[in-house]
Amino acid sequence: MDRDWNDIDELIVRRFSSVLEPNEQECLEAWIQESTENAKYFEDMQKIWQGSEDIAAFDAIDVELDYKKFANKVGFQKHSINTVSQSLLSLRKIAAIMIPFMAISVAIVLYQTTPGFGKWVAFSSSTEMIENELPDNSTVAINANSKLVFQKSFKGQERLLKLKGEAYFKVAKNPSKPFVVNVGDAQVKVLGTEFNLEENEKTGDVLLLVTEGKVLFSTTNNELELVKGESAICIDGVISRKNNISSNIMAWRTGEINFTKAPLAEVMETILDYFPEVEAIENNTNISETTMTSKFESPSLEDVMVELRIHFDKKFSLDGNKLIISD
Repeated sequence: MDRDWNDIDELIVRRFSSVLEPNEQECLEAWIQESTENAKYFEDMQKIWQGSEDIAAFDAIDVELDYKKFANKVGFQKHSINTVSQSLLSLRKIAAIMIPFMAISVAIVLYQTTPGFGKWVAFSSSTEMIENELPDNSTVAINANSKLVFQKSFKGQERLLKLKGEAYFKVAKNPSKPFVVNVGDAQVKVLGTEFNLEENEKTGDVLLLVTEGKVLFSTTNNELELVKGESAICIDGVISRKNNISSNIMAWRTGEINFTKAPLAEVMETILDYFPEVEAIENNTNISETTMTSKFESPSLEDVMVELRIHFDKKFSLDGNKLIISD
């Protein structure tokens, strides 16, 4: 029985981009199994694609958008193939030309769009903070488990970056070229200032604290202009001012933790933010009105837990990545 086969090359790219619909997947698999030529063609394209994946430095920035950009920029010739036999004839004729063309096109597109390949730079942190100087002499400190992508030379009308996680930016002044950071649903635009920007991995909320200068914090829904000492939060694409933020929001960068009459809940919030080895807290105790006043300089988790046991008269233990509190 004859079947309609359209845009085989596009289906293959969509498969590699993980955006293939179930019905498209079935069609592609059937086409691959029709002949050894089809299977070989698919394998050759897969090798080229996997070679590009090995250099990808930022995990799934926007898979759907990346696929669309890839397909548009590479400019695959779409094969209007009416039957299986026609597809075999067409692919045999173009295979020798298409594979080298794919390699060159992929290289060009990756240079323009893929972090770590050419035009874009990406770096990430695992369990420790790292600091870097950007092409415009701005500096950035990246918290643990965070990633940053930016243009290698900051060409164009804006200095473009994308953040996942938390970072502190000290931006070099350049009134003619705004410094733009995209994070979650929000965007931060400045000319020259300092600010701390954090995306909550679990909720997707974005928290901004301005420490110098002026910052424009925006989404597609609204925007706020913030100055030194002000903070705001973006929740579900809506930005609002936030007046009560932890006094230890910058502890990850400074190494200093300060508690002044802090209740247990505030202390636990700081521990979650400061220690990457703590991913969850289980509190099995009764509500306590006890507070804590103390100061730590680049402490270990055990250092803090020793004082917590004394101040709150409770047991603090680590089970894997979970901190457990009990009476």
